[in-house]
Amino acid sequence: MTRVHWGRLAVGGLLASVIAFVTDGILHEFLIRHHWQALVERLQITPQEHAPSAFVYFAIFELGRGCVPLFLYAMMRARCGAGPGTAAWAGVVGWIAFSVTGPAQFIPLGFFSHALWGMAGAYQLVTSIVATIAGAAVYTEKT
Repeated sequence: MTRVHWGRLAVGGLLASVIAFVTDGILHEFLIRHHWQALVERLQITPQEHAPSAFVYFAIFELGRGCVPLFLYAMMRARCGAGPGTAAWAGVVGWIAFSVTGPAQFIPLGFFSHALWGMAGAYQLVTSIVATIAGAAVYTEKT
């Protein structure tokens, strides 16, 4: 019987989190920035400047986006087998939890548009899968 290798799980989760953090930064600052600007104008609010402390909150979110799918991957290995296919499915489940259902609640409140939700979600599907596969490559179990 195999046991979870918590150290490797932590390292894999951190790797996946770093990938998610960097790619989300690229997404929001460069690829869909104009959608955020349009949303701010429509809501008639003044956007806050990103204080250094803001990155702590972004990092907390990305830790969840990276570590939860890696934990799920570790649990799925017993039933689905080790490898990139299982990691990709774990990434998809993490994507549903973090990138689809979470932001969906903000659409009726006017804080997210359908276009912004769709674009961010499509991009994050790819990055969630890649990040989880990368983290899973680091993970091995104790025997």
